[in-house]
Amino acid sequence: MPPPPRGSTPLTDPGPTSGGPARSKPNLLWLWVAIGAVVVLLAGLAVLTVGGDDGDDEVTVGTIDDDSGASDDTAGTDDDAEPTEPTEPTEPTEPTEPTEPTGSAPDTTASTGTGQFAETWPVTVSSTLVDLPSSGPDPAVGQPAPTLSGYSFDGTPITVDPSTGPVMLVFLAHWCPHCNREVPELNAWRDSGEVPADLQVIAVTTAVTPGQAHYPPSTWIYDEMGWTWPVLADSPTSDAALAFGVSGFPFSAIIGTDGTVLGRISGELGQEGIAEFVASALG
Repeated sequence: MPPPPRGSTPLTDPGPTSGGPARSKPNLLWLWVAIGAVVVLLAGLAVLTVGGDDGDDEVTVGTIDDDSGASDDTAGTDDDAEPTEPTEPTEPTEPTEPTEPTGSAPDTTASTGTGQFAETWPVTVSSTLVDLPSSGPDPAVGQPAPTLSGYSFDGTPITVDPSTGPVMLVFLAHWCPHCNREVPELNAWRDSGEVPADLQVIAVTTAVTPGQAHYPPSTWIYDEMGWTWPVLADSPTSDAALAFGVSGFPFSAIIGTDGTVLGRISGELGQEGIAEFVASALG
């Protein structure tokens, strides 16, 4: 029989020298089984030991703090991080100052005559007369005259109170050619000494129209015309003129001591005509 190849392990050991059949060795097999069991037992004990240690070292994230009652910081939070500064409260904004209303009565500066100037001012009227008819009797004669509350060009208050009569109102428009001829006649009447001592004469500049002749009326009546009596600046809508039923320019109205209308007239009169109208109305 040929020899076995080198490096191979035979499946069975050769028998005794007596030449009997070969047999396996059962004692060696049980030894290996016992060693394996010991190894498995030791490995199991090692696993149990390591597991117990891990249970003791485990840290629970998110537990409750016994002292404060607040939850711990979450994992990954930097304990050394600076706390966020609280936001400073913003200062309250100042209320916006309210603006002055337009088209209302003038302010204190204007009403005390300290320099604020205007060609027209608001006018308050107590009543309105019917318009002067072109012919025939005047239906307004004997009727209570309207009270006018307004201002001069510099904002000085002017009140035409019928109860303080007699009063003569002269309504004038700066662009009116008849007015431009009549004012010198009124001045001549003033200078003649024929004006009744107790008669108040007040001009009312009305129908003010920028861009028309002799605008502005303040320059026209004082500087160009040489007017020296008081002047009431009518409103932009000519409220004073409408209250007295003005039908044309120039226009004059006389109020008696009893506060009623004594007469109204429209058109150029001249110095003599003015004197006759006043004398007739006052009686």
